[in-house]
Amino acid sequence: MSKRQLLLFATALGLVALEACSSDESSPYTPGTAGSAGHAAGAAGHAGSAGHAGTSPMAGATNEAGQAGEGTGDSGAPGTGGSSEAGATNGGNAGAGGGSAGAGGTAGAGGGSAGAGGTAGAGGAGTTFTLQATTLGQVISTEGGLSLYVFNTDTPGAGATAPVSSCNGGCLTTWPIYSGNPVSVPSGLLASDFGSFDHGGVMQSTYKGWPLYRYTPDTAVGDVKGEGINNKWYTAKSPFVFPSGTMFSLQNTTLGQVIATANGLSLYVFKSDTPAAGATPPVSACGSGCLATWPIYYGSPVTVPAGLQASDFDSFDRGSGVMQSTYKGWPLYRYAPDTSIGHVKGEAVGSVWYTAKSPFVAP
Repeated sequence: MSKRQLLLFATALGLVALEACSSDESSPYTPGTAGSAGHAAGAAGHAGSAGHAGTSPMAGATNEAGQAGEGTGDSGAPGTGGSSEAGATNGGNAGAGGGSAGAGGTAGAGGGSAGAGGTAGAGGAGTTFTLQATTLGQVISTEGGLSLYVFNTDTPGAGATAPVSSCNGGCLTTWPIYSGNPVSVPSGLLASDFGSFDHGGVMQSTYKGWPLYRYTPDTAVGDVKGEGINNKWYTAKSPFVFPSGTMFSLQNTTLGQVIATANGLSLYVFKSDTPAAGATPPVSACGSGCLATWPIYYGSPVTVPAGLQASDFDSFDRGSGVMQSTYKGWPLYRYAPDTSIGHVKGEAVGSVWYTAKSPFVAP
């Protein structure tokens, strides 16, 4: 073979080799023909031959598998199936996505914290008044669950008339006022039963007209250590029980302050009666039929709130041992249609029935 022929033959072999190498890097890849690394990537749909097994940045199988995995990386599965380089890259991207999801999880944890706050709310947080189970039954309590109290020497509010608190100065150190504002209550209570008034420049909450206080030795939910202290302090129970310890109360009404029963219902005197005079007992002109509408009232022993004097009250025997209280010698009655504190529906009925006012006005 001549030198010229040898040169032409060598050139042809080089072109064939160059084309073979070029084809291996640029031809489209078909699935199912890859080697071990290419087969794993083939699940992504573009693996060619094993090529350079991913060792080169331009490696056929690995490079394309990485791209394919990236394209389907939303599912996450192809990323984990690539060869060393593709898997690391795509898996990293998937991991980053997972990280984002993790971040979302962290946010969820924050939401969890908020939820924990909600759990606290179940115990009372979120309402300015709560209802707590105690050894005395259900007691109206502060937002934090501490029992609230009423003072039986106070005068509860009625209608537009504000209550009068008799706890001031040093009293408030032991019995601090409570203000729940705005009024929000749990199931079992009615917001309309709550109000507030100005207690010497500080707002104080009321329940059914009665000023509300805490008791400083109560430190835990359910504590009712102040119940019955000095026969004047009582928990604000639900259903409400008017503070016991006094047989007479003083209520604000549209007619002014009126002497009332222990549970706040207005008391009346009858113009046709004869009041007591010295040792001579009174004479009641209200007989059996009359008493159906004007039932007698008997409060014993005589205990009164601030603003009244026990010496102004007494009692007498109507007959057969039936006792009736008197105020300044006048027999005391209720009026059946009066059903709430402050009611004075019996005033001037028949021009003979009048509320027992303080200061007293004789009928």
